[in-house]
Amino acid sequence: MPQFMLISMYDMSEASDVELSPEMIQSIIQKYFDWNTKLQESGKLVGVNKLVDGAGKRLKGFGEKQVVTDGPFIETKEVVGGYWIIEAADYDAAVAMAQDCPTLEFGGFLEIREIQDMSQMGN
Repeated sequence: MPQFMLISMYDMSEASDVELSPEMIQSIIQKYFDWNTKLQESGKLVGVNKLVDGAGKRLKGFGEKQVVTDGPFIETKEVVGGYWIIEAADYDAAVAMAQDCPTLEFGGFLEIREIQDMSQMGN
């Protein structure tokens, strides 16, 4: 069965100044747990990971021209928060499964990409 990556993204240029209370944060986390459980119980969840908040590293160039810089966040308005890998028959099925993802409820958006199996490459 084809696999799809659901990439959770937020546009930081649209971020609000609303301070979240601990109860609000817990409610948001619970919605993600509930959604993950729903995917897991459907048998379609292959994997899920949240990226650690804060800076990362970006590599650009090759050999002596290679440059390492902090995070991708300085130059971009869009931030990747995490991702799920699911199994779905096709893009329509993947979109249908993603339509109630909490990311959408909280102002973010999802990029959905089919994964090409590369496990046989080099064997």
